[in-house]
Amino acid sequence: MPLPRPLTIFAISLAVFGLPVRATAGVSYQFVIEAIDASNLAPSSASDTPPKPVTRDYFAAHGELRIGGAGMSLGYLFEGRTMFVIDARQHTVHVLKAATTADFAAHYASAVKQLDDAAAAAAPQDRAETQRKADDLRAALQRLTQAAPRDFRVTARLENVDAHACRIWEERENGVKRLEFCIAATATIPGAAEILSGLQTLSRFREGSRFAFGVDLGVKPWWPDIAALGGIPLSIRVFDVDSLTTQIELRSIKAGVAVDERFTLPDGFPLQDGPEFVNWYLPGD
Repeated sequence: MPLPRPLTIFAISLAVFGLPVRATAGVSYQFVIEAIDASNLAPSSASDTPPKPVTRDYFAAHGELRIGGAGMSLGYLFEGRTMFVIDARQHTVHVLKAATTADFAAHYASAVKQLDDAAAAAAPQDRAETQRKADDLRAALQRLTQAAPRDFRVTARLENVDAHACRIWEERENGVKRLEFCIAATATIPGAAEILSGLQTLSRFREGSRFAFGVDLGVKPWWPDIAALGGIPLSIRVFDVDSLTTQIELRSIKAGVAVDERFTLPDGFPLQDGPEFVNWYLPGD
């Protein structure tokens, strides 16, 4: 089945969802994700070739965000609390209305309560088993929502990403460095306000940091940490056992780009209610 035209020419207006189409401008940029040689972390064959860098195209305006790319089989549109997944292979748009972190927590809290109620009403011979299931689910939810303590530290290291100066911040978890962010002053980046507004929108969604930065910052809200860095993250480096494993760079920033049809969906793609609490829609290729 041939792929449709690039996702930059979405063709069903947001007006379908009762939202006005705005003609004002936004900002476009790219994230380039590159896996670094990690042969020192695990055995590998000499014939192994590192994967090619992955490029994702972003467009942000008015707190709404679109993520696409010519080589991606899935495209994404984030608006308010709703996530639209554009499946180029199936020619379908999946509408996820319960994909935020708050929705996730509420869903499982409700499931725990139902099991607690069922245990209270169960016959004596069944009560212990039902309560065990409730307790197991409650413990699993606590593990999922418990964020590791994060410590952000500014360094004296200055770098340059795509002709923009930035300063390195280190993020440590339980005393171990896991990430580096190179932060540029907002005044030096075109469209900085729109970029930050889009990141804040992504922070509402479960796995939002994977869409925003290509890294996992857990289920709990991560936006306050990023906002406190005081600028735009132009690069993110991921470390494992003190070794650099992944580098992500923000490039090709263009402000004042017309919205046009960037927040519309492909012609002829039917809308379907998407699965609510599964990970098939995470960004990949």
